Amino acid sequence: MWKLLTRVVNAAEMRTIIAWFVASAVLQGLTLALMIPFLRALYSRSQFLTAWLIAVVVMAVSAALVDTIAMHRSYRVSVFEVCDTMIDRVADHVLTLPLGWFSAEREAAVVNATSKEVNTLSHLASMVIPNLCNAFIVPMVMLGATAIVEWPLALIMAAAIVPLVLTWRLMGAATTRANEMEDRTSSAAAGRLVEFARLQPVLRATGATKTGWAPVQAALEADSASTLDGLRVKGRPGQYFNLIVNVAFALVMAVGLARVSGHRLDVVAYLAIMAVTARTLLPLTKAAMYGSEADNAKVALRAVGDILDARPLSDPEPGREIEPRGTTIALNDVSFSYDVGRPVLAGVSLSAPQGRVTALVGPSGAGKSTILRLAARFWDVDDGTVTIGGAPVRSMRASAIMGMTSMVFQDVYLFDTTIRENLRIARPEATDAELAEAARRARLDRVIEALPHGWDTRVGPGGMSLSGGERQRVAIARAFVKDAPILLLDEITSALDGENESAITEVVRELSEGRTVIVVAHRLSTVRQADEVVFLEPSQAGARVAQRGTPQELAAVPGPFREFIEASTASSRWHIRQG
Repeated sequence: MWKLLTRVVNAAEMRTIIAWFVASAVLQGLTLALMIPFLRALYSRSQFLTAWLIAVVVMAVSAALVDTIAMHRSYRVSVFEVCDTMIDRVADHVLTLPLGWFSAEREAAVVNATSKEVNTLSHLASMVIPNLCNAFIVPMVMLGATAIVEWPLALIMAAAIVPLVLTWRLMGAATTRANEMEDRTSSAAAGRLVEFARLQPVLRATGATKTGWAPVQAALEADSASTLDGLRVKGRPGQYFNLIVNVAFALVMAVGLARVSGHRLDVVAYLAIMAVTARTLLPLTKAAMYGSEADNAKVALRAVGDILDARPLSDPEPGREIEPRGTTIALNDVSFSYDVGRPVLAGVSLSAPQGRVTALVGPSGAGKSTILRLAARFWDVDDGTVTIGGAPVRSMRASAIMGMTSMVFQDVYLFDTTIRENLRIARPEATDAELAEAARRARLDRVIEALPHGWDTRVGPGGMSLSGGERQRVAIARAFVKDAPILLLDEITSALDGENESAITEVVRELSEGRTVIVVAHRLSTVRQADEVVFLEPSQAGARVAQRGTPQELAAVPGPFREFIEASTASSRWHIRQG
C-alpha cells in the first residue's frame, strides 16, 4: 500500500505524519500506564502521590500537544496533497491518453477517481492512520505496563494477539476483494448510465427505450448484489475481531478476580488495571472499522493507479523534437487496429499536399475517420509512420500538433455555456472583434442575431438548444478563430438537409483556402471541391488504398470511384411519388 500511496502524496511528508501519530499514541499509552501507580498512590495516600500526578499531567499534555501537531499536518496533506494534487495529477495524465483508451466505463472510472476515490483517500491521513495507531500502539504500551505490575494478566492479553492478527489479515483480504468487486460493478453501472444517456435520441427514435434500459438495469442489479455481498463478507471478520477483544477482556477480568480472591493481587491494582484496560478497548474495537477504511483506501489507490498507469501518447524528450517543414500530411505504409485481431488499416500510404484539399472516399468501415484521427495523433499507429511536413508525429509534441490543426466532426459537441465562450475555446486570447469576424465568415452571425441573448445565449449541454446545422456553423467558426494551417473535416455535411449542406459547403470552401485539408466525403458536392481523391476499400485484413488521383482522372476510368459517382448521381434523381 505504501508504494501506491506515495504515487499520489509526498512520501517524506507521510513518514513525518505517521511518526507524529506513533509518538502521540505512545504518549497516550504511557499516560494510561501511569494511571496505575497514580491510582495506587491515591488509594494508599502515598507520599509519591504528587509526583505521580505531575507525571500523568505532563504525559497527558505532551500527548495532546503532539496529537494536535500531527492532526494539523494530516489535514494539510488531506486537503492539498490528496484533494488538490491527486485530482490535478489524474486530470493532467488523462489529457495525455489516446482517445482509444476512453470508453463509457473508463470515463466513469475517471469520474470516480476524482470524486469518490478522492473522498475515500482524504480521510486516510486525518482519520484512518491516527485511529489505527491508537488502536494498536496504545494497547501494546498498556500490555508492557501490565506485565510490570501483574504478568499473568499481561500473558492473557498477549495470548489474544495471535488470533487478532490472523483475524485482521482475514478481514483485510476479504475487504479488499469485496471493495475491488464493488468498484468494478460500480464503474460498469456508471458506464452503462453514461451510455444510456448518450443513446437517448437513438433509443427514443427507434422506440427501443425498454431494450435500451435492460443493460442498465442488469448493471445496477449487479452493482447492488456486489454491495450486499460486500457488506456480508466485510462484516463477519470485524465481528470476530471484536468478539476476540471482548473475550480476552472477560478472561483478564475473571483471572484478575481470582488472583484478588487468592490474595495474590491487591484490589487497588486490580481496579486500576481493569479501568485502564477498559479505556484501551475503545480504540481497539475501532480497529476493525478503520482497518476496513484502510482497505477501502488501498482499493481507491489501485483505481487511481490504474488510470496513472495507462500508457500516454509520449512526447519526444526535450531537445529531440523535429520541426515540421510545411504542413503536408503523409501516411507511409500505415497499419492500425483499435482491437487486437481486428485491423482497420493495412499498409496504407497516401499524401495530403500542403495547401490542397484531399478527399477520403469509400464505404463505411474503410478507415476514413481513422486516418483523420491518426493525422491528429489521437492514436499511435501499429506499423508505419505518419508525418506532418516530413516530421514523424511521434517526434513532435502533442501540443504542437494540436496547435497547427483544426478539426470539425459530424457530431459537434458544444459546452453548456455561451456562444462567445464556445468560440473562444479555440483561442482564449481572441478579441470580440475576431470572434465577430469568424462568426460572419461561418455565416453564424445571422444565427446569433436570432438568439434571445445574442452572443451571451447559453447553448445547453452538447449544444442541444441549436439545430445540427447551427452547431456545425459554431464548429466552423471555431476553426476560423483558431486559424490553424491544417484542417481535418469528418463528414460534416452528411446529416444535414439540402439548404444547410449548401451553406456549409460554401463556408468550408472559404475556410479551406490556403490550408492543408483532409475531408471525409460522402457527397458529390464535397468531392468535387477536392484537388485529389483517395478511394479506400475495406477488407478483413484492413482497408487499403484502391484508387488515387484528381476527381476528373478517377471519374474517367472504370473503378470504385466511378461506381461511387454513378450511385450518387442516380440517388440524386430519386423522387417521392405522390399518392
